[in-house]
This record gives sequence, C-alpha cells and structure tokens, in this order.
Amino acid sequence: MNNESLRITKKEAVKVTHEINSVWHVRYQKKGEVLCVIETHSNNVNSPSYEYYFINHGFNDYEFTAKFPTEDRRCNRHEL
Repeated sequence: MNNESLRITKKEAVKVTHEINSVWHVRYQKKGEVLCVIETHSNNVNSPSYEYYFINHGFNDYEFTAKFPTEDRRCNRHEL
C-alpha cells in the first residue's frame, strides 16, 4: 500500500483499504479502472462519510490521492 500522495493515518489507510478489498473483485478488477473512488461510512452518526480517490495498482495496492467529505460533492474533480 502506497499512501504517500495523500497523508492519512495508518489506521485510516487500513480501514479504507479493507473497504476497497471487500469489493475489489466486483467493482474494480473487472472494469480495469486505474483512478477510482470509494465512499466510506462510519458507524458513528456524528462522524462524516468521505469519498477517497485512489489509483488502483491491483488488489491491496492503492495510492490514495484525495479525500473529501461526502457533503462536499461540489468539488472540482478534474483537479484530482
């Protein structure tokens, strides 16, 4: 796992990587996507959900490039 592009904690990287891995074969492998996005949700109602943008180098090998709260859907995604 390479998370040098976006600085996130190791705990956060492990959580997001786990979520990606759980749907990788269905959502990312077959499409052959390189630049991908996944939305994460917290069990805590006071904690925001996030969209993580990442480069898919293969199963369990992701480079995180951006993170946005899901409420901020007006971001300019062309800048990623």
